[in-house]
Amino acid sequence: MRKNILVTGAGALLGQGILRLLQIADFDKKIYTADPDPRSSGHWLGDYALTIPKVSESSYISAIKKIIVEHKIDAVLVGTDVELPILAKYKDDFIKAYNCKVIVSSEEVIDIANDKFLTAAFLEKNNFPFPFSVMANDKSKLTEIEQKLGFPLFAKPFDGARSLGIKKIHNHDELMEIYHPESNLVVQQYLSESEGEYTSGCVVVNGKCKVVVTLKRDLRDGNTYRAYRDAETSKYDSFIIPIAEKLNADGPVNFQFRILNGKPVIFEINARFSGTTPLRHFFGFNEVEALLLYYLFGKEVKAPELNNGIVLRTWSDLFVDEKEFNSLKENGEFENLNPKFYNFSLKQ
Repeated sequence: MRKNILVTGAGALLGQGILRLLQIADFDKKIYTADPDPRSSGHWLGDYALTIPKVSESSYISAIKKIIVEHKIDAVLVGTDVELPILAKYKDDFIKAYNCKVIVSSEEVIDIANDKFLTAAFLEKNNFPFPFSVMANDKSKLTEIEQKLGFPLFAKPFDGARSLGIKKIHNHDELMEIYHPESNLVVQQYLSESEGEYTSGCVVVNGKCKVVVTLKRDLRDGNTYRAYRDAETSKYDSFIIPIAEKLNADGPVNFQFRILNGKPVIFEINARFSGTTPLRHFFGFNEVEALLLYYLFGKEVKAPELNNGIVLRTWSDLFVDEKEFNSLKENGEFENLNPKFYNFSLKQ
């Protein structure tokens, strides 16, 4: 039986990664894409493109409901961070009213993952290694972290992503400069990059971490552009599993960490698919396919045989005919997409 799958945030790197893996998933499907911007490249990676309101608009959730009803959507995959809180809020309503599975964790899990201060607090509370953290809106706490750890320190927005807004604090004056009663900055223990940065993608169902794939990565502009898996990286899998299970995510969850005194210290949690989700396919695991087969067909998620190696990311391009683009732009939907795809060698 064919399944209808909706991917939101089709223009985001995350949304595009989901779509790439969904295209090769081994079951009969029709792929719907949703994004506010008709220029979003992800629209042209599915079968039926739809423009929707921004998540900040009051009509967003009603637009999603309309798509689910009209197109008999079986599952929704979330392609942007900003959509996670509201879709987590409505996920139970969607399954009860429309038998549509929104693959997203609970509101509590999303809150922890979306707030770096709450992330550190969750890790500390459950006796996992954590980066000592304080908020920059409390001068006494800034003094405390200075006395406890010295310098350097990291300051970053508590809800930031992709390394945006990070500031390295070198001395007392710089630390005091960021103090503000309404600051959104969290000040954290400095975690050196000397031993690299790691990302672990997990699949959690019914409180059990079924699969974990840990990669070492190199970053450019906050995104992974090289990823490695070998015996050294995979030794951290067993460290991540109890954290993923304690968090009790529903479906995909991603942990980013560095090494301090020989131990991994998590500094960021993403309770969603991640930018490295499509890279894990090259090492042997399509987590998008695995979760859809579980939720829609009841097929158990099993740990695969994984490959060691390195992924080097390159650019590719889509050419969209003007008439097709204008049809989506003017009508808000377009089916029978026919873009021309060019890989790095310009072979279609």
